[in-house]
Amino acid sequence: MTHLGQKAFAVVTGGILSAAVIVVLGRAGEPREVTNSLGMKLVRVRAGSFQMGADAEPLPPELLSGRGLEVARPSQGDYDESPSHRVTITHSYLMGATEVTVAQYRQFRSDYQGNPEYAPYASGVSWNEAATFCRWLSKKEGTTYRLPTEAEWEYACRAGTNTPFSSGNKPPAPESENAWGLKNMHSGVAEWVLDWHGLYPKTAQMDPVGPAYGIARVVRGGGLDDREAKKGDHEGHFPAELPYYARSSNRASMAPGFDSAKARIGFRVVQAEMPKTKPLAYERPFVQTAVKQTVVDVTRGPDPGKPFFRRRVLFPDLGDQSMRTVGWKIGLARGLGSAYHNSAVQVMPNGDLLAAYYNTPEKEDDPDQTILTMRLRDGANEWDMPEPWPDFADAADAAPVIWNDAGKIWFFWGCSRLLGGYPFQYMTSTNNGASWSEVHFPKLTGEVGKYTPQPINSVARANDGTIYLPTDAKGGRSVLWATKDGGETWFDTGGRTGGRHTTLVVGRDGSLIGFGGKNTNIDGFMPVSISRDGGKTYQIRKTPFNPLGSGQR
Repeated sequence: MTHLGQKAFAVVTGGILSAAVIVVLGRAGEPREVTNSLGMKLVRVRAGSFQMGADAEPLPPELLSGRGLEVARPSQGDYDESPSHRVTITHSYLMGATEVTVAQYRQFRSDYQGNPEYAPYASGVSWNEAATFCRWLSKKEGTTYRLPTEAEWEYACRAGTNTPFSSGNKPPAPESENAWGLKNMHSGVAEWVLDWHGLYPKTAQMDPVGPAYGIARVVRGGGLDDREAKKGDHEGHFPAELPYYARSSNRASMAPGFDSAKARIGFRVVQAEMPKTKPLAYERPFVQTAVKQTVVDVTRGPDPGKPFFRRRVLFPDLGDQSMRTVGWKIGLARGLGSAYHNSAVQVMPNGDLLAAYYNTPEKEDDPDQTILTMRLRDGANEWDMPEPWPDFADAADAAPVIWNDAGKIWFFWGCSRLLGGYPFQYMTSTNNGASWSEVHFPKLTGEVGKYTPQPINSVARANDGTIYLPTDAKGGRSVLWATKDGGETWFDTGGRTGGRHTTLVVGRDGSLIGFGGKNTNIDGFMPVSISRDGGKTYQIRKTPFNPLGSGQR
């Protein structure tokens, strides 16, 4: 650095002398590096163009299978990485050489603990908290700090390359710099960026900032699903940490309020003005469009004295053709998979049916699994075309449940193995699903036992107003989560039912009755679990019914 020269400047803000800011000058006197008052090193990323999204060449075979992946990855990358398109960054910017560290974050929030597993970098930080940190740092330093846009992040990650990693076909070693002086773009904690998650346009872009709205913010630098590899297949690795999910073009996403302390999401900052680019129009899922708001009598139906049966096909049978190579090209939504199961179906106040399923590339619990949602409109003979929504990319969305709570619609689902995740998340709607609230994560109180973040098919409100939601526990058991304040706080009721995938109803006497359990039986019969103390304890006995198997509910 001696040929560039190094100068230290004392920054005065409001009459208070702050810590020294170290500036390393580049050409024409423009700072090539800056070390700010937090000791955070930022490096200059200059304007330029690159090809954003999936790489043109097929991915190397060693990135596509094995090491705990249940199905081979697509050689073209995930559905949300296409189409590849030309992007021009018209401005230079200073970018954190690494993610924000625990020590730096504690200067903003002194009580922050961090996760030692990801030290020295801050993790378990929500997008909302990261954005607040940037505003605090901007005020502290008298210059604008913010999260990088998704395009700025990928441009800096590639550092002039067009290969899966800035180091070629194999990821670089942790803590090694790319050609532009940036570390950990392919390793360490995943990183929040500025944009809402949405599909790419087909045309070239300048300084893109993503869509105007969404349910999830983009996460870069790694996947989110942490399902352990099966024994004998490189045990101990996690899909989220596999090279496929650390490629320059890979996209994950999560709701901005997600702040699980154990989650592996952190962030790095840029020093640059806020983008002035107009965001892309939000593409509202079709299931949310043209929704009638007239309340109908949903108890009406065909004449019970006359036979009635109608078969409604969900979408065209592609035969032996794949969804990616044929289905997406003939107009079916990108992201639709080839396996669907465990449906949630609910009647809306306007008479429509809203249905949601697991949507998987091939097998359940794939990190690229999403929820598939569709609508059968009141009086229609055909379902609307299904769409992959909601979707937290690379987080294995699972187990949708839809509940009509006297006209207020609750949409619950889980992320099947999200590290440090919550037992469920949910949105609500008061207009028949035409629009939804932000994604909420439960604020858990009291002691929490072991659970699997996979809601089951029923929600119930007890006579005293308490709402109960069952999810799988561990082994052949289920757990009831409860809220007495309309969702402000939730708690583990403490007991465990006699079966996995237990369906809940409230008895006439106010008792909680749980039927069934996956691969669970008493003397060859389905169990029933009855609680008269709000889910703290259960009486478990057999029913006269056959037991459930596999994913039956």
